[in-house]
Amino acid sequence: MLTFGELARRNGAHWPGKDAFVEIDRRISWGELDRRTDALGHACRALGVQRGERIAILTNDCIEVPETFFAATKIGAIRVGINPRLAAAEVAALIADCEPRLVFYAGEHQRIIDLIAARVSEFELVPTFIGFGAGHAAAYDYEELITRHMRDGVLEQTPHETAMIAYTSGSTGLPKGAIYPHDKFLRTILYTAMNEGLVHDSVWLQAMPAAGVPMMHMLRNVFLAATCVIVGPWNAERALHLIDREKVTNGVLVPTMLAALLTVPDLERYDVRSMKLLGYGASPLPPATIREAMSRFGCPFLQMYGTTELLGMSNMLFPSDHMLGLTTRPELLSSIGRPLSWVDVRIVDEENRDLPNGEIGELVVRSDVIFPGYWRPPENFGEMFFGEWLRTGDLARQDDDGYVYLADRAKFRIKTGGYNVFPTEVENVLAEHPAIHEVSVFGLPDPVWGDRIEAVVSLKPGKSATPEELRGFCVDKIANFKIPKNIEIWQELPKGATGKILKRAVIETMIERYSAKGGNDAN
Repeated sequence: MLTFGELARRNGAHWPGKDAFVEIDRRISWGELDRRTDALGHACRALGVQRGERIAILTNDCIEVPETFFAATKIGAIRVGINPRLAAAEVAALIADCEPRLVFYAGEHQRIIDLIAARVSEFELVPTFIGFGAGHAAAYDYEELITRHMRDGVLEQTPHETAMIAYTSGSTGLPKGAIYPHDKFLRTILYTAMNEGLVHDSVWLQAMPAAGVPMMHMLRNVFLAATCVIVGPWNAERALHLIDREKVTNGVLVPTMLAALLTVPDLERYDVRSMKLLGYGASPLPPATIREAMSRFGCPFLQMYGTTELLGMSNMLFPSDHMLGLTTRPELLSSIGRPLSWVDVRIVDEENRDLPNGEIGELVVRSDVIFPGYWRPPENFGEMFFGEWLRTGDLARQDDDGYVYLADRAKFRIKTGGYNVFPTEVENVLAEHPAIHEVSVFGLPDPVWGDRIEAVVSLKPGKSATPEELRGFCVDKIANFKIPKNIEIWQELPKGATGKILKRAVIETMIERYSAKGGNDAN
């Protein structure tokens, strides 16, 4: 079986001096990566890591992320990423859940480690902590271990059927650990890279946090001995600087990141002409933002749609589709594209029966790279499948040409006055307003309407608008019953660890606000 470790070894042998991973002030070649991950693998074994045991890492994206991943896969351990944007209690819960033998962490997150220290003795398996960077207080230092074991020479690799556990975003409770088989994870990365047209000279921008499924983006370079440029904690100006300096050619962003790039003052001072393809995904992007971004960056755009449980993508809206959307078929800019060649999709009703084109139902998918299950499967895990088909939880429709259009997450569908309203439709209209930066539309319980449509927005720097103006902007663009009854303007919308807007957090804030006012219609 082809493995990540073997790919790192061959890249190190064939392209020893070529950049593998780059940060603002650091870079590592494929030759160095192979040697350092061999040494780190030796160190992990010396610390007692056995085949199939877990190795966790708590850090923002940095060169240590791919290093620990390759070291883990070389010795047959299972890599677990933990996003440092989580609260200390959440980090402790994930460590207790996956029971890692080792926990690597960046010194800047020493406070999190200190906060969970009291709970460590309660864990069934007490992990060994290894720190890197300034400020860590771990008993073992990452660089010292690599230096000590560099003399051990070439590592004898021990592959394992599981490469990684990817925790979900946890929008409906404690994150669940999706199991990523070694061969399936390799294949889904390869399939995606081929559809993006990546080549040996491609330079990938890594912007989405690689603690979970975005690890597949960070590893996009492994089949090609290409270069990955790591942004680290998201910063729009840093991303533009790296695109300019490293002549980045490809990347993928979540909508909030792309919107942030467009609001950087004097965007024109950054040279982005090296970009050959810019992808976006994780949540819908309003067509207005797509049009502006394509105009500003002057390169083809690609939309990706997938799930953690699919180990990657099921649909893409290719550059040719975007061009059609800008010319003869504007509705395509609201689509997630057509199914990819290794995926089957269906739109089904509540009885799992196929629906005709144009009707809204749940999007379900089937592929040879669907995950086998969760690390600690919940009691209702079986409800995610019927036969070979995986439920995505997304409501969608498909047109006669095979394009799929998301209506919304099933749990966020609004039922008002006997009508179904899907937040994405209303969000897309509000996003057309020139002052809108971010928008979230949702329903709150209402004694008359069933659900009352509300919206929270943030504005672009230097722009102004009133709720009344925004409501008036929607008139004649959507039916009157779809126009939000109330629109609030916030300085910023809450976001999760991956940069997606946390609609559930917005809803909870609004419910608390209405409750504090003494109202009972939002409870």
